[in-house]
Amino acid sequence: MFEKKRKKKLTVFGYTSKGGRDENEDTAGIFDDGASSILVAVADGLGGHGGGKAASQAAIDSIRDDFKRYSIKEPEEFNIWFQKANQKVLDMQMRECEMKTTLVAMVMDNETAMWAHIGDSRLYHFVDGKLEFCTFDHSVSQMAVLRGEITQEEIRGHVDRNRLLKALGREETISIDVSPIVELAGAEHAFLLCSDGFWEYVLEEDMQKTLKAAESAEDWIKRMLLIHEQNAKEGCDNNSAVAVIYSA
Repeated sequence: MFEKKRKKKLTVFGYTSKGGRDENEDTAGIFDDGASSILVAVADGLGGHGGGKAASQAAIDSIRDDFKRYSIKEPEEFNIWFQKANQKVLDMQMRECEMKTTLVAMVMDNETAMWAHIGDSRLYHFVDGKLEFCTFDHSVSQMAVLRGEITQEEIRGHVDRNRLLKALGREETISIDVSPIVELAGAEHAFLLCSDGFWEYVLEEDMQKTLKAAESAEDWIKRMLLIHEQNAKEGCDNNSAVAVIYSA
């Protein structure tokens, strides 16, 4: 699945793939409010037996509906959207399938960007071609980094990399991380939202190198996918990414 949108100063492109698995439990979305704002999001479902796909789709559908109904002014408002998505996932759970999902989402207009996330699906922010920020995984392996047991780069091969501490559907009340408001004027901003099945095989230096060579968000994603295909192991996880490039 590929989606692409183009506006003045802005290119957006996304895909999702089942990788080497039988079913794709990731969901990715690009949504336009018909005016000046877009919502981009990636969710990585957990649960098996179709539950993961249902959870990730429900999360994306929930925040899409809120985006269509309400304009968001402050990053803290993501708390309302994510809590509603969390409740939607909880309401779908059954004894034999306690489905859960990660979620990373960004809202952007012609002047600002803001985002929120839960789990280990990431948002990377590049300014003028250089990595400025990456979200903090809510995972056991990220805690190992904080304790000094491993480096950030060693998360990819850590034994507990798939053990999440936070996700939609895990608890009745959730805690998410939100960004500040990012002013877009005066620089080129690039954003990459992706599931762990993508960032596991595409290193940060590869993201930065391909961004500098890319002519658009579509070109950037496709260059990174070549690297993913070279590095991914047989039977690799579902993988999804959405790229946004804003030129001042």
